Amino acid sequence: MKRFSHPFMHLLVLALWALAMMVVSVIAGMALGIADDSEFGSPNAGFLLWNVFVQLMTFALPVLLLARRYYREEQREFYRLDFGRKSWMLAGLGVVVLLLLVPLTDWLATWNDSWHFPGAWEKLEHSLREAGNQSQQMVESFLKECPPLLNLFGLALIPALCEELFFRAGVQNLLQRWFKNPHAAVWVTAALFSLAHGELFAFLPRFLLGALLGYLYVYGRSLLVNVLAHFANNAIVVVTYALMSGDSTSFDPSAPLALSPLLTLACTLAAVALLVVVFGKTRNASSSNK
Repeated sequence: MKRFSHPFMHLLVLALWALAMMVVSVIAGMALGIADDSEFGSPNAGFLLWNVFVQLMTFALPVLLLARRYYREEQREFYRLDFGRKSWMLAGLGVVVLLLLVPLTDWLATWNDSWHFPGAWEKLEHSLREAGNQSQQMVESFLKECPPLLNLFGLALIPALCEELFFRAGVQNLLQRWFKNPHAAVWVTAALFSLAHGELFAFLPRFLLGALLGYLYVYGRSLLVNVLAHFANNAIVVVTYALMSGDSTSFDPSAPLALSPLLTLACTLAAVALLVVVFGKTRNASSSNK
């Protein structure tokens, strides 16, 4: 058993379990007729609930199994399950930091979308953009066809919970134990988090979001902080769409905000200051109490 005690081996186990659970959930969906290709053109509530099942199986269950198998005696610390008043306060501040970074995220999204592959790579670019467009169209179909409360559950809450369990409590936690360097763990996990969404031309905004969530996990020392911040990020799109799509005018939730560079810079500096001052002091206080 000792040969399987290294965090790198646990990462491999986590990846294999996640892949196996994804295959199982997809096969289950195909057996029930939910994952048939014909459904992708017009997703409905049943298809959204199946996506919830896939998220739980692929992201949440492997981490729960890993913690149960290898970290049974320290599960609460492994997940960083702290629901005290301080964690709720930090969760609220984490949401504020995320909102302040919206202009920078929007600018990165616009810049990232302007990337183009040269010459012989144009076909690959077309394929990647087409895959990204299909993913975006699926989300927009959910937003149009499913009730807002169901979208908040299936598109905001469950992805936030499952992805934070997998990428922060699982991947980043294990990478930090392996690297002995929280910053390296944050940025590597952020890259994996963005790549896992499968949209190269939206890589940078998700990379920034992943890095922010990573530092919230390091400084906030509670998974609650991450889940609420991630939920807020997802819920903004759901709520905005529900509020603005009631009339006949079309609303594109992915449309750029086109804010001024000065406002973007000011919001970014405010977010960094809040993250460093508040969350940095929280981590230093926690370290001094050990």
